Amino acid sequence: MFIWYVLLGLTVLVSIAVASLLLPKMFLQTRYTIKSSVDRGLKKIIEKNGQSMVFQPALKWRKYINQYVLAERSGVKQLICKLNTDITYISYDIVLFNSEDKVFDVLTVKDLVEKNGFSKVVELPEDTSYVSLVVNEVDGMSFPDHITGKAKAGKVAKFLVACSFMILLELLFVKVCCANLFGGVFKESFVLNVQSTLVTLLIAGILIIVNIIVSLITVKVRGAKKSGWSK
Repeated sequence: MFIWYVLLGLTVLVSIAVASLLLPKMFLQTRYTIKSSVDRGLKKIIEKNGQSMVFQPALKWRKYINQYVLAERSGVKQLICKLNTDITYISYDIVLFNSEDKVFDVLTVKDLVEKNGFSKVVELPEDTSYVSLVVNEVDGMSFPDHITGKAKAGKVAKFLVACSFMILLELLFVKVCCANLFGGVFKESFVLNVQSTLVTLLIAGILIIVNIIVSLITVKVRGAKKSGWSK
């Protein structure tokens, strides 16, 4: 009897893990349009508690962000920008590259400039090896430049099919476990009964429809926003 409780618990846990972690990672990963940094390194500064690198962003952004410093002090990675002194508000994306030269996230920074000519200090994730800057807006002037893109329609369709198949399998496993736990001498007829099978399929169909609607709404919302956070 105990083994069926264990199998029931494992079925639920595995289903949740697959639906919330594995399948989204396989099919719904964010796509980035930037594959490499075009920012130019100027100099390296060795300090007592770390080091700093001075960079210039892409040429088209230099009249807004002249330079930026990527620093690592006491294990904490930070970024600060030297701005045009006339700027009072700036929004920009920090494209994060890891040690394998791959983009792993994009942070969106919105900064009401308090210190003339300098941005706020932005703390970066530990995995950051270097960055690239893309300006979104300066004092009401916008620069549309899409760094992140929606998941491809084909992959979304595969995700929905995989989720639907998983929901059906989960309910069948749950049905078998419940039959062995509570069915007694009627457990076999409970599993094989046509009426109970139709009820299981009906429940599965309802859950699949709900999952498709929620998934499509989630994908649409994610596609309308950029990855990361605002500061």
